[in-house]
Amino acid sequence: MPNKLLDATFLQNECLSAPLPQDWQQLPEQALGKRRWLWLGLTLLPLAVLTLLIVLSDGELALYAMLGLVLLVGFLLQLWLPFQLARTRYLLRRQDFLLESGVWWRQAVLIPLTRVQHVTVSQGPLQKHYGLATLKVFTAGGVHAEAALVDIEYDEAQRLCQLLSQLIPQETLSDVA
Repeated sequence: MPNKLLDATFLQNECLSAPLPQDWQQLPEQALGKRRWLWLGLTLLPLAVLTLLIVLSDGELALYAMLGLVLLVGFLLQLWLPFQLARTRYLLRRQDFLLESGVWWRQAVLIPLTRVQHVTVSQGPLQKHYGLATLKVFTAGGVHAEAALVDIEYDEAQRLCQLLSQLIPQETLSDVA
């Protein structure tokens, strides 16, 4: 008995809009710069506090170990950020919106457009500096009542917001009103 899942005609007939690798959209290069600055800021604060404690405590050995640990963690996070960025992708199809993210623990969220209630675009100060935004898709109940796509280009976020708003079935809009 042949495997139905491996049959090309099954993929074409049953999985009407199967995403191809080239169809997925990735996060822009600016997202890496923004995330590096964010993590650098989060690393510098503990470094400053530990340095102050070392100066005030006459150089205790445990504080030097903590300082080394903070430096190591900050360095490893800077190396990890490109992998995180490359593993985040999204795809808008006619009937749904897919989000995938995660390096070790992968998360895939499929949002049927019939469940979408509304869409918002927001920008923080660092995102604004890099021309990035966060797109949030709010759905009707369920486990993932909200899905966020963080650090996409602002123009792309606006475009996706308009497209998602247009693709929401009209019966769900009339039910809300």
